[in-house]
Amino acid sequence: MHAFERLIYWDGMSAPAKSTRRATRRLLTRPTGGTAELLLDTTAAILSERSDLEVSFRNIAKRSGLNSALIKYYFGNKEGLLVALLERDASLEMGALKRLVNLPLPADRKLCIHITGVVNAFFRSPYLNRLIHYMIGNGSARSSNLVKKIYIDPMVEAYGQIVAQGVEEGVFRQVNAKFLYFSLVGSCEYIFTSINIIAQMFKEAKITESLKQRYIDHLIELTLRGMSK
Repeated sequence: MHAFERLIYWDGMSAPAKSTRRATRRLLTRPTGGTAELLLDTTAAILSERSDLEVSFRNIAKRSGLNSALIKYYFGNKEGLLVALLERDASLEMGALKRLVNLPLPADRKLCIHITGVVNAFFRSPYLNRLIHYMIGNGSARSSNLVKKIYIDPMVEAYGQIVAQGVEEGVFRQVNAKFLYFSLVGSCEYIFTSINIIAQMFKEAKITESLKQRYIDHLIELTLRGMSK
């Protein structure tokens, strides 16, 4: 990946601190300092270790070293905490996608960079798509609508723009942007929810950097060949 592409999809551990602070301030109604960020980081770390969304205030408090009352103070309840985490993650990922769409690059190159970015996002935050499904299906109407607005709609819109550019450039056939969302996001996410199958197929206890990159290469080739004109 070229240097400017790393700026589009940076590793989450090295994301600029100022960007994270701005994203967190937007989603909370109270001043945050570093406490709310620590609670979000701790929640993300716990969820990354689990195959479900069962995370308790007690677990978060124990891992973070903070009083559990602070979770209620900043986020209200568990749904508020999970929505805040999703909004923070979406702010970074959708910002990267928007910058990518606006770059003066061929459409097929944009799609390659995007697929790499999505797989890396799930590699860093394997709970991400699980959390989206949970909020859409089990969250309040407000949370469900917010998730659609901050994550799903921007991705479908970006896909439509990339496909339209590719059609104009003569490299893509016309593809439904909504179907592309399901096929791409579903393919990028599924491997991270199938660790037991991975262990059987590849004899790997976890998804390694090497396996992840091989999967990225596979998805890029499969997608581009399937969309080629």
